[in-house]
Amino acid sequence: MELALRGLEDLPDLQIQDAIAQNEWRRALQLVEKRERKLKKGQINDWLALTKLSAKACKSSVLLMLTEPAKQRSGRALLDSLLVRNPPVVDFNAVQTIQTFAELRKEIDPRIDNMWMQAANAQPNDEELHKHWFQSRFRMRDWQGARKAAMTYTKHFPNRREPFFWTIFVNFMASRSLTDQDNERNLCRTMAYRMCAKAAEAVALDTKQGLKNGRVLRTVDDIVFLLDVYESEGKYEEAIAVLDSDATGIHSTIGKQSWKLVTSKIRLLGLANRLLDQYRYCFELLEDATPAKDQPQVHGFGALGNDGYVWTSLIDAALELPFHDCIVDPEAIFYHDTRVAVGTLLDEYNTDRNAMCAGMFLLSRLHTGAEEALADKAFEYFTTYGHKTFCFDDLQPYVCAMGLPVMQRFLLKVTTWLKDRRDGIEGQDHEKSFDANMLMANITGRKLEYCLLHSRDRKSEHDTDLTAFIVECLRCYDLGLEHSGNNDEKPKRFAERFPGDDAGLLTAAALLKFARESRSDTMLQTIILLEELSTRSPACYEAIGTLVLLYIRVGVGLLAGRSYHRLSIKNIQIPTLSWLLCTRVSTTHPHTLRFQNSSLRDDLQISQVDADPIQHLKQALDYHLHIQDTDQQEVLEFLEAEQYASLHRAMANSLVIQNGFTKYMLLIEWARAQRIARLQQERNYGPLSDQPATTFANRDTIPIPHWEHSDSRSLLLDIMPGGWPTDAWLYSQLAIADTFDHATNRNESTKKPNTHKNPTAHSQRQQELSREENAQYQTAEECQSILDIYELKPSEEDAKRKASVSLQESLDTIEKQQMSVNEELATMRSRVYDYFWMITDEVIAPSWLFFHSAYTGLDTAILIQKTLDAVETENRKFRILDSKLAGEQFARIRKQCKELRSIVHAAAKVLYYEFSSDRHHKEMLYTVVGRPGYTKEDDPIAYAFRSHLNKRTGGADKVAQGYITRLCQTWCEALQNLLDLTSKP
Repeated sequence: MELALRGLEDLPDLQIQDAIAQNEWRRALQLVEKRERKLKKGQINDWLALTKLSAKACKSSVLLMLTEPAKQRSGRALLDSLLVRNPPVVDFNAVQTIQTFAELRKEIDPRIDNMWMQAANAQPNDEELHKHWFQSRFRMRDWQGARKAAMTYTKHFPNRREPFFWTIFVNFMASRSLTDQDNERNLCRTMAYRMCAKAAEAVALDTKQGLKNGRVLRTVDDIVFLLDVYESEGKYEEAIAVLDSDATGIHSTIGKQSWKLVTSKIRLLGLANRLLDQYRYCFELLEDATPAKDQPQVHGFGALGNDGYVWTSLIDAALELPFHDCIVDPEAIFYHDTRVAVGTLLDEYNTDRNAMCAGMFLLSRLHTGAEEALADKAFEYFTTYGHKTFCFDDLQPYVCAMGLPVMQRFLLKVTTWLKDRRDGIEGQDHEKSFDANMLMANITGRKLEYCLLHSRDRKSEHDTDLTAFIVECLRCYDLGLEHSGNNDEKPKRFAERFPGDDAGLLTAAALLKFARESRSDTMLQTIILLEELSTRSPACYEAIGTLVLLYIRVGVGLLAGRSYHRLSIKNIQIPTLSWLLCTRVSTTHPHTLRFQNSSLRDDLQISQVDADPIQHLKQALDYHLHIQDTDQQEVLEFLEAEQYASLHRAMANSLVIQNGFTKYMLLIEWARAQRIARLQQERNYGPLSDQPATTFANRDTIPIPHWEHSDSRSLLLDIMPGGWPTDAWLYSQLAIADTFDHATNRNESTKKPNTHKNPTAHSQRQQELSREENAQYQTAEECQSILDIYELKPSEEDAKRKASVSLQESLDTIEKQQMSVNEELATMRSRVYDYFWMITDEVIAPSWLFFHSAYTGLDTAILIQKTLDAVETENRKFRILDSKLAGEQFARIRKQCKELRSIVHAAAKVLYYEFSSDRHHKEMLYTVVGRPGYTKEDDPIAYAFRSHLNKRTGGADKVAQGYITRLCQTWCEALQNLLDLTSKP
């Protein structure tokens, strides 16, 4: 909106500017009418350049921004009179005013384009007018209107660079638009290609004859943009010719040996199916980069040519080339057998990381008889780079591809190699013999063991192996802490992680695996371990990200919000990472934080805003609200700087943010939290709610470790409350939100159409939604059916009778579903594993599913009551149901909704009293550090955990007790808020 309002910055009247900027449309109308009266009397001569047309344009637009239908009709009539005026409006200020308000209304009217065209023809030499016309269309992403503006600009200024390249760009964007017809897209694509070809041809002429005009390529960015256009048209050979040209090629004055152009050429050679040329080009680049050689460089890129993309492209081409096609040059040995040549080249690089990874990639592509060689190569890579943090990430895709026997032999070799070098970590002289590199290699070996053995689906007889693995990882973590000088509880201010951090994360991952398969009590140990790890190593973001999900899973939204705050997620990270906290947050922590327990607030040492999940949700939505103008500004800066390739990528990134899955998920969660907790609307997020045909997947899982085998269930899915939301979840929740809107807003002039029909199959939706979400969706469908019948208003008796039957069926279904939900919630306590976290046989704590079921049930009850209110109102106006019978059924359903609140209130009250005292603290402590008198053989994990925590100030019992007390207090905070909500009428 801020960018759209820039069109009114030239208004001399600052009062009107301020009123418009503040959305105070009534005050703006009063000021406009006041100035209009003075203008008629001739009392002012400078407002809006002293044109009555400009005054009318402003008045009509302000009227359209008001909410009263009569004012809007008056404004529309006044605007229509200007758009069809004869003679046409050609006044620049008037046209600009009309355009600016059209942008505010997000309205594209072809008549405004005609007005711009007439103004441009009337004032052909006014370059500012042409620019404003184009930029206004460009801001609204009206590519056809922008094409018209750019072509008109080019017509009147044929030698200018800006209009020429603007025309290319908007044709290129129009060719990719989903709203235009195929023939229009093809026309735009062809036009963009031909204009780019002229710009490329003009470079050679410009070099010989001197600068004639601005319609030539000048920068690397221009060449990259040209390649994008050529590639979209399928002109791969022509694009390669541009890169090989003396005037525009990689080694030209314009190309400046840009590595971006090199990778583009490799890709284009592959797209053109010129595999031999692709192979030769990559081979020459890698030969130039070979460390020891006597021959001169062919391309002059040197070590830069040793690039992972070059290696993989070389191998892809080598394997796809038919053998007989390789015998082209008898004097070049590498063409006789590409695989032998690639192997020779790999040998020349010896232990280079890229080359070794390429060797594994080559062996993984040779499907027959290469597994043993791949295992040997992977082991060689491990022995060379095992002490580096990137080692496991490089090895993971290749070791996961091995068959079981080969994988077992590989893992045995790694374990034996580490065992033989154990003295490098623990010798007689402990301080001198410690080797940080060997510690890191040991941790990498443990990652491989976890990936290939423990992360896979196992049987209970292997639990002993996992127990020993957990104890060993915890020992490595302690060892890393001792020798990094970070073995105290005070956080360190380091930007980098410590050597033992991954061992701590491995311990946590294995504990969670153990918790899922056999013992839930290890989850409490995991939480304490991750809290310790993230405190000692604040840059270990995987520990903090995992904590966020774990805290939500165990029903403590306050601690989840606190951990999320520690991630310091800002700006562009918000669309990709806010899902960590905000997924289903409205059904786990919909209320704003009040810190009813002052000792808990002092213990956490954090402000209310920083710990409140709802505040974080609002901040994420505020970012999306403002990023529209920010992205628009960045896009316009690239346009003005004539960086068209960068402009194209910026627009693609902006599209992902604006239509990303995360944004719509945030809107859903905020709307539900408002309904459940009756939150006040502080900002209008309506401009964000336009639903596109498709959404982009933009959730980044980088804060969660990914060390599992490719065939195994990921750690993310193990700890993600309710599973990973997909489009099935998104569309079902949007449909529910639409039903809420229809039930609440029965005004025909402001009611929105229900456009969010779930396109996903019923069976798929049932699998991907939680049980409570499925029940709510089914209830919402019935409510929507009821509301739709009253919108149709059947007039014939037969139609009324059918409508009455349909209404009765839907009401009966709603009544039965609500009875079923009440029964489910009333029996929660008897179904411990479904709704609670069973820490021990004696200690049963509320989990996320307890809160999720309670809040989803409350939300559904609100929807039912709003629907019944709407039906009662509509039935009085247009009678379909028998009032007496309907009234009795409505009373029964409302009673059920009220009973649901009582059931939830009673369950929360019992749990609150259980955890408001310290009666469970001792049992919870024993699950962490073991019972008194336990030995290492009785419980190896608890014994190791006690040894680990004993190194902290105060000892294991005091440290663990502190975390347990905090957890219980946070549960009480969450339960108290639920009690407050259910006690309200």
